[in-house]
Amino acid sequence: MPYQCLERCGKLLVAARDSNIDLFNLENDNAFLSTWSCNSSQQPQNGKIELKKDGSKVATNESQLSSVEVQLEEALTPPAKRRKLSVDAGKPETEEATTEPIQELGATENGVKKQKKQKQNNRSNAISTGLEAPAIIALAVTKDEQHVIAITGEDKCIRVFEIIEKDGILCLNLLSERIMPKRPSSMAITPDSKTIFSADKFGDVYSLPLIPSLTTSTETPEQNQASRSSSAAAERTFQPSANEFTIHSQRNRIALENQKKQTNTPAKDTTPTFEHTLLLGHVSLLTDIKLASLNGRNYIITADRDEHIRVSRGIPQAHIIEGFCLGHKEFVTRMCIPESRPEILVSGGGDNRLLVWNWEAGKCLSEVDLGATLRLAMGGDGVRESKMSVSGIYHIRQAGGDMILVACEALPVLFLFNLNPQNTLTISNISHFPGNILSLNVLPTQPKAQGSRVVISIDNIHKPSSTTETHPPGTPKAFPLVIYDFENGPSQEVVKTDQVVNVEVPDAGNLKKLLYSLENLRKKGGEGKADGAEVEDS
Repeated sequence: MPYQCLERCGKLLVAARDSNIDLFNLENDNAFLSTWSCNSSQQPQNGKIELKKDGSKVATNESQLSSVEVQLEEALTPPAKRRKLSVDAGKPETEEATTEPIQELGATENGVKKQKKQKQNNRSNAISTGLEAPAIIALAVTKDEQHVIAITGEDKCIRVFEIIEKDGILCLNLLSERIMPKRPSSMAITPDSKTIFSADKFGDVYSLPLIPSLTTSTETPEQNQASRSSSAAAERTFQPSANEFTIHSQRNRIALENQKKQTNTPAKDTTPTFEHTLLLGHVSLLTDIKLASLNGRNYIITADRDEHIRVSRGIPQAHIIEGFCLGHKEFVTRMCIPESRPEILVSGGGDNRLLVWNWEAGKCLSEVDLGATLRLAMGGDGVRESKMSVSGIYHIRQAGGDMILVACEALPVLFLFNLNPQNTLTISNISHFPGNILSLNVLPTQPKAQGSRVVISIDNIHKPSSTTETHPPGTPKAFPLVIYDFENGPSQEVVKTDQVVNVEVPDAGNLKKLLYSLENLRKKGGEGKADGAEVEDS
């Protein structure tokens, strides 16, 4: 199973494959250490935060459920985000088998009632990726390298881990899990390692503390009294003003019967109870977020599907827009701010171009055509003319200066550019790999090494340059993790994965949804819908 996300945490490599997170020791021959798995039974309940230490629950921000609700939730797998409880096969559905009442629309001409059932939300089952548990779509590591943060897209959950030693082996310990209002698509961690910035597919950016508070309620006594009064009023049964003696038609009689079955019980509140603050919002799906600091001021830089790069002020004035970087003709997918040049931003997306910005002024300094660069390097033979989507932009510091590494979705090549003092990009090399590049991360420089190294995740299931064709059975597969040495090129050194537990690989269609999703952002001829893109759920 290939790895879709890679991050480095000190001497450890954190790699996510499907619903699991593997740890490797970069100082001990890249040996495999341990695995954390997100099973379907570990999915958190909606609006709930669970703090865990050594596997035990510490606190929760929800009140105790009634015994009936507990029994109903325990009977489900998983209990999260279920709008309608499933029943056993062969048994008829009853009113007790649903968490929400069936809405009766009235009577037809022949007196037969129509019923409209609530659509069941099965996203928590990770059906779209063919996995039993939600797949991990993003990883991040705090600046102090003490915590690892993971986003699982299917249940909209942000999980925070700490690295502990158990029985002499380093492993991940789950500290908290929080379900966001909308599905997160990207995140950033503040330099002080205390706050998470979450950008979601609804266009909003939230801030939430890395370690959530144990406080369950901040209401005053007056607010508690008002809340109890409103709850008591809501529990009173609805009483229709009409009765059997005041109606004179069959239609009104049926309407009265429907009114008697109604209650004024309010809908279940799904608003998260943990601490979270809305900072800013776009009118389009957010694809990437970066935090920047320049001249003593903090900024939040966000990119979206509608070709925009927005520069906003940092907290507490995140609602103030400083400017835009406008120049892309397709969706923007990735941004990179070189550590040695904080005033420079490199961006890429679905228009085959890399743009170099002075982001504070919103000025484009230079650009590179990736398609033309690839065709020139390969002599124009066998190079597809279709659009490319940038899946990763990375910065490394070499002896000769700054370098920018670029990977594109469903391409087995890595672009290496020199970032010149004039803030222009010149191609240095194009390296080829035995499979499509999924992710990469810069490794710590070794004492005797003259150049930098990166670890690269390779798609060993699909054929190179394809998202649908897979290798025939029995074909030798490439190693999923390869180390690239900038002095010697792609080396035979690989991250050892022999001890990793093998998992059943989903079929090619579901695996494509997990590994290759950027092309879904592309719009059809100016329409508002993307090709094959999912409809964003709430």
